[in-house]
Amino acid sequence: MLTSLLSPPVTPAVRLSFHRRSMELQKPLSTVTMAFTVVAFVIFVIARAQVTGLELPLWPRLMCALALSLLVAAIPRATSTFVFGLIGAAYVVVLQIGVMMNVTGVEQPLYWMLPAGMVVPICAAPLWLTPRHFVLGTTAFYMAGIPFVFSVPFTHDDWVLCAMWVAIGIPTATTFHFGFYWFRLNHFLLEEKLIALAATDPLTQLLNRRAFLEQAGQMLSAPRSGDEIVSAIFLDVDRFKSLNDQYGHARGDDALLQVTQVIKGAIPPEAIAGRLGGEEFAVLVPTAGTHQATELADSLRIRIAGILRPDGFLTASFGVAHRRGHETAIALLDRADEALLRAKHAGRNRVFVERVSSVARVRATAIDENIDAQADATPGADSVRHWGPFELSTHFQPLYSLSHQKQVGFEVLLRGRDHEGQPVQPELLFAPQSNPDVIELDSLTHHLHFNNARKRLPQDTWLFLNVAPSTFIQPGYEQTLANMASAAGLNPGSIVLEILESEGVSAEELALAAWRYRGCGFLIAVDDFGAGHSNLDRLLRIQPDFVKLDGELIRAKSRASDQPLLSTIVSLLHRADMLVVVEGIETTEELVLAVESNVDFAQGFLLGRPSANIPAADAVMRRIDHAFDVIAEGRIARASRFEAQLSPYLAMVRAAAAALSDGAQVHEAIAPMTAFALCRRCFVLDQTGRIVGQEFVGQAGPGGDFRLGPLRSTQSARWDHRPYYWKAVANMGTAVFCQPYLSLTSGRASVGVTMAVQRDGEVMVVGSELDWTSPHLAWPAGE
Repeated sequence: MLTSLLSPPVTPAVRLSFHRRSMELQKPLSTVTMAFTVVAFVIFVIARAQVTGLELPLWPRLMCALALSLLVAAIPRATSTFVFGLIGAAYVVVLQIGVMMNVTGVEQPLYWMLPAGMVVPICAAPLWLTPRHFVLGTTAFYMAGIPFVFSVPFTHDDWVLCAMWVAIGIPTATTFHFGFYWFRLNHFLLEEKLIALAATDPLTQLLNRRAFLEQAGQMLSAPRSGDEIVSAIFLDVDRFKSLNDQYGHARGDDALLQVTQVIKGAIPPEAIAGRLGGEEFAVLVPTAGTHQATELADSLRIRIAGILRPDGFLTASFGVAHRRGHETAIALLDRADEALLRAKHAGRNRVFVERVSSVARVRATAIDENIDAQADATPGADSVRHWGPFELSTHFQPLYSLSHQKQVGFEVLLRGRDHEGQPVQPELLFAPQSNPDVIELDSLTHHLHFNNARKRLPQDTWLFLNVAPSTFIQPGYEQTLANMASAAGLNPGSIVLEILESEGVSAEELALAAWRYRGCGFLIAVDDFGAGHSNLDRLLRIQPDFVKLDGELIRAKSRASDQPLLSTIVSLLHRADMLVVVEGIETTEELVLAVESNVDFAQGFLLGRPSANIPAADAVMRRIDHAFDVIAEGRIARASRFEAQLSPYLAMVRAAAAALSDGAQVHEAIAPMTAFALCRRCFVLDQTGRIVGQEFVGQAGPGGDFRLGPLRSTQSARWDHRPYYWKAVANMGTAVFCQPYLSLTSGRASVGVTMAVQRDGEVMVVGSELDWTSPHLAWPAGE
């Protein structure tokens, strides 16, 4: 009852863990305290001999001191809390016996006994490991003193002294023990809570990344029996960002909790699971064969696909890898992550197993340790310039042609250090300056970059040079820059001038200046398109040779279909005769998207950090080549899945076209099409692309964007400009389909399936517009 009042309620297992940990922590303290008590006992024996002047038989007292010393030596070797408490009880009993022997034969022995009888229980109270130890040990101590009490004639004063002894000693010892025990227990519980918080994800209560890797390391280092191997399952919830953006983070958190329940309910007890970040989870499981991990991953995929989300069902993509030799947990997870990447690019909601060959790390943001080392390299004294208290130097960041798979250019970046050698950001160098000072600093920077590029720039590569707009529009600076380049031995035709973002310079001024620089042979690039004040009109006026897209455009997606917009943006710029550079490539997923979107050049930390030296390119080439392989594999898988999903609808159109050719009325021929799940509208078009009769609403209609109400009636519409019409006419008698497009009647992503036939000497096109917004539907690579 007393322990329940003085300590928080805990389970027996937690209390046992607390006692074991307390024993390990308390062993040094108990050893030192008990050893000191042995010394005090010996001093007590010497004091007795000196004060009373009596000759003492030393051997019983020395035997007590020896027994106490042996018990002290046994404390560090205690293997359980029971043994630890037993040693403590034996110690206080022997100590009590020794004290009693030492006071035997003196006048008023009770006064000699008082210090030990009072101090020992009080000082020992905090050292008892558990309340049970305290009660039993203290009782044993007093019980051992009973023979002494009965052997001493008591006076009235002696009874008062004993009463004071009991009244002060026992309550004080009890308070000390339970107060200290309560303090230690609360400290233990707080420590356990902090450990749990540091090791678990606060939302899902799964292991976080650090704790997962720690436990994974322990699992991999444990001995394995027979053919048992450890497999890693890496999973990523598909389209999770769209769930958060469209329906709120609360709905996203609920989805993650449901995924967590699926994982906990499906994995075996010996497996470990963790949330590694965002919507990414990992499972490490010992298996008897490689197929078991794949089956477990597929089971998880099926269960997750049963979780509802507002616009359908949740899905996840999986990568599976099996441990090779004695590789680390990081290496194993990297291969599972690479398989996950391929699964996502093959259309999501599927399980991919690792490749046999080794692959580059998917999550890396730097190619190798050499690049990181070079990024911090200190430039030589001949490669720097001074600007006030700052030392300026040049760093190079490579640009790669994705198709050529080689370094084709380097952006030169200004780096500054103060008088203490600490880095200073470029914006701090430029921001406080007046306009003339900015031009002067810009000129100094260009001179510095040209001299350094002459020493380090490889042959047949471009030099991308940042120019402040206020400097760029200065009359005559184009000739100054050309003279600088010539003096440094550089050809202006190999220099790309990057026009930086600016609020105070008009597009007309930039366009006129660009014309002058082109006359000197320079190439022009617009930097950070898609951020700040950049716009398409600005591009069309300046007509740059290169457009450097802001990294955020990589992550831009369609609101309804959640498909990336990068390929469309790149296609538009290509139509305007501009080459495209994507900046900010930091992950393999972004690199894959850049390659898939037909981006010309890429730049970012994944491909090389800014460095005072030119980094090697071999590792980057392997990474880019890997991205091409992922795309090729994914394109085939997505195309196959796309065609499989369209197959019943192509058969549907063939049946309707056959009925129409056989003389059936329009409504009779197309009415059966309305029963198919994805059909939004079904129609027959004449040779001018106009609707014959009326169109029919299918299972997926008539819902659409309420803003498009005036467009719902299509009786006067003409559709012969649409790919689904002219492709059908060009392939008469064959059912065809088109790429997904934005429907003008519903405002949603759609796919047209059509077939052209001859009837009464006229061309008629039978077709249906399919609702293609579900995340379970495949999107093929663009034509």
